[in-house]
Amino acid sequence: MQNRGIVLLVSALYIASPSGWAADEATPESRIPTVTRMVKQFTELESSLAASIKAGDEAGLQKLLADDFELRTGSMPGNPTPRAEWIRSLLLRRDVAYSIEQMAVHDLGNHAVVSFVEKSARKEAKVAPNIFVVDVWKRSGNDWKLAIRYASAASRDVFIPGASAESPAIPKKY
Repeated sequence: MQNRGIVLLVSALYIASPSGWAADEATPESRIPTVTRMVKQFTELESSLAASIKAGDEAGLQKLLADDFELRTGSMPGNPTPRAEWIRSLLLRRDVAYSIEQMAVHDLGNHAVVSFVEKSARKEAKVAPNIFVVDVWKRSGNDWKLAIRYASAASRDVFIPGASAESPAIPKKY
């Protein structure tokens, strides 16, 4: 009788263990990626930034930016664009529609590093259709303020030393 109880206990533990139900799990390729809380939060902030630009709402834009905000570009990294000049330039070109794709957020406590590809719907010779953006947001009380934006044309035609030539399959955290 005691052996029967041990067999039942071992069987129950096997069924409850990950190896006992692994066959029932969906394969990683069939999982639907979920958006993390931080990606959702910063997608909303980036969308608010875009909406303020599109509406010509300078006050709304000002509220999202740190006082010492600056833009740095890959083509002129030693020549930052100051806050006032960046705002003026954006409000002049506010009809440009774009989408945000491939966002990643790195939470560093009072700062967050947010990267994404900005895809423009406009086809202009001098405007990159895809811009790789890295935004550094800093916490200000209960709010987040955009402190620094790094932007550069996203092109597969240019090789960056150390970068893989192929897109690796990066497992997502679920």
